[in-house]
Amino acid sequence: MGKTIAIAGGTGFIGSYVAKFLLKDGYRVLISSRNPERVSERLKEFDVFKWDPETENFPVEVVQRADVLINLIGETISQRWTEKVKEKLRSSRIDSTRKIVEAFSKVDSLGKTFISASAIGIYGGKRDEILTESSSYGDDFLSKLCIDWENEAKRASEFGVRTVILRIGIVIGENGGFLARLTPIFKLGLGGKIGDGKMWMSWVHIEDLARVIKFAIENETVSGVYNVVSPNPVTNEEFTKTFAKVLNRPAFLPVPKFALKVLFGSELTEVALTSSQKVKPERLLELGFEFKYSNIETALKSLFLK
Repeated sequence: MGKTIAIAGGTGFIGSYVAKFLLKDGYRVLISSRNPERVSERLKEFDVFKWDPETENFPVEVVQRADVLINLIGETISQRWTEKVKEKLRSSRIDSTRKIVEAFSKVDSLGKTFISASAIGIYGGKRDEILTESSSYGDDFLSKLCIDWENEAKRASEFGVRTVILRIGIVIGENGGFLARLTPIFKLGLGGKIGDGKMWMSWVHIEDLARVIKFAIENETVSGVYNVVSPNPVTNEEFTKTFAKVLNRPAFLPVPKFALKVLFGSELTEVALTSSQKVKPERLLELGFEFKYSNIETALKSLFLK
């Protein structure tokens, strides 16, 4: 049996995929849930431990058992950003991360590993500028959220924990995430580029995200911040054409920005839905990590043409 991995947020779209990926590779996997009895049947191959980030401290006994703790908790970004929602977006990430780090401080954590999610939203919208891990940060709500989120995670290193922060791009996978909303629209032939389609989309196949996490677990030299995106970002127009081609559907109805503002509000539309980010996974490439799905057409075909 390999190392013991604990995943906070292991029942969601990304977390459940990562949990199953690591389990197949011989790791023992523990996952958190607010209601373990509800997920125990669906995820019966895992040890499920109870943790409600809003009301409970992170269980110290889980930190003691685990060699690696992965933090994937966070309220979904894709909703209208009311002040109440914005507070939940922050608390679900920052407060939960703080509680995990506090648990590290209560045990002998030397030699343990903490892998914590962040997002490429930290850079803000930069049009055609190539963004690496050393690029400047944005100053919008999402950028500031990511900055505070990462600062909370970095504190784990004070307790001898090898700390890895993953700035994740748009995740391409089945049954959730970015494609969950788009697929029904495109299958009806109603898909289209957003505005002029020139904004850059930095994406990663969910299997490559899981492979990056495994890479971080197994390589002791991996620490600090990493962009987790394909080496080949695409424009929204290119993505739209490719997705429609893979589904064998037309895509000729552009989506005007004002329509997105009506649906999601101005702030979410400007900061997340139409922001242009051309991100490069510079540090991963320097370490020799090889993406299995670096091409958007290959990535989409792996999901829809089986």
